[in-house]
Amino acid sequence: MKIILDNIIYSKVNQGGVSNYWFELSKYLLHQSEDEVFFHEESNVFDNFHRQQLEIPTDAFLSNAKGKFSILSRVKPIKYESEDFFLYHSSYYRALKGVPNHREVTTIHDFTHNYFSPPHKRFVHNQLKFSAIKRSKGLICVSQNTYNDLRKFCPVRSDQKIEIIHNGVSDDYFPIKNYSDLELEFFRENKLEENYVIYVGTRTNYKNFNFVFELLKVSKNIKLVVVGNQLTAAERKLFSDDLLRRTVIFTGITNVELNLLYSNAIALVYPSSYEGFGIPILEAMRAGCPVIALDNSSISEVAGNAGILLKQLEIAEFKENIENLQDNASFRAEIIGKGIEHSKPFSWEKCCQETHNFYKEIASEL
Repeated sequence: MKIILDNIIYSKVNQGGVSNYWFELSKYLLHQSEDEVFFHEESNVFDNFHRQQLEIPTDAFLSNAKGKFSILSRVKPIKYESEDFFLYHSSYYRALKGVPNHREVTTIHDFTHNYFSPPHKRFVHNQLKFSAIKRSKGLICVSQNTYNDLRKFCPVRSDQKIEIIHNGVSDDYFPIKNYSDLELEFFRENKLEENYVIYVGTRTNYKNFNFVFELLKVSKNIKLVVVGNQLTAAERKLFSDDLLRRTVIFTGITNVELNLLYSNAIALVYPSSYEGFGIPILEAMRAGCPVIALDNSSISEVAGNAGILLKQLEIAEFKENIENLQDNASFRAEIIGKGIEHSKPFSWEKCCQETHNFYKEIASEL
């Protein structure tokens, strides 16, 4: 089978869950399938952290690939001609122009824009997304919650196949019982010898990062590790000098470094109001890090009964659970054990195998 993958996500963002998903899927198809796999991408992809780690053979690029990226690239269809049948999968809803002999698969990660974006942004995004959904013979939803949102917001046809395929978690994440001298030096260099909580991901409004800032205000004896982009000027205005001294930012770190940060943290604090999946929840659990999160959208589906899921975004409740994890060793051990066990069925190998099988199912229906 001939498969064409569109790497537009690497041009759109520098890091994040969708580019992580695309990296793992691309790596699997390149190394563990017998298919012919080809890629289309623009020239600025190496700004993306995951693309930097992906080795693609030079003969695996389409002849018209490596174009110059522009804003229009996000919406302008790819031009490609082929007499052979192929399967096409874009990382972010981009279309192919005038190629009848193919089947298209689209992965739907979330419906964040439908819940939280202003009308004009929601309109533009939905034009792109809903067109891709309409074109596609196969639709992959990363969670039951995303499937429910698909049914809520977008009509699907009876001839379209829909599969729920959960995201995975890397084997790079695991509990560390005894730290090496080099690992201890990592904590010393980054001034993380004291207790800290960790926040991982983007910081758009619905993620409620400002809540974490308020939580740090009343939790005087802990630090905050933020994995993502540097603090914005607006965020820095919210932080006092004391809070800035107690905040450590990591950008573009490896899984090995992130595993270290998870494994030594009091907890992953995850106050998001909505998730299509929530990969950091599983990463933290696999690394032996307790998870404190809001109980909504896909979070209960992904965390199961292994996370500390709270109904309300209340400082007192989050603070109480952080202190309980610090002071109650048996409670902490129970939460960690549940998390490790719960995360075991999730893997990128399983996710990619199921996706590849879905490709074959869609391609067989000519």
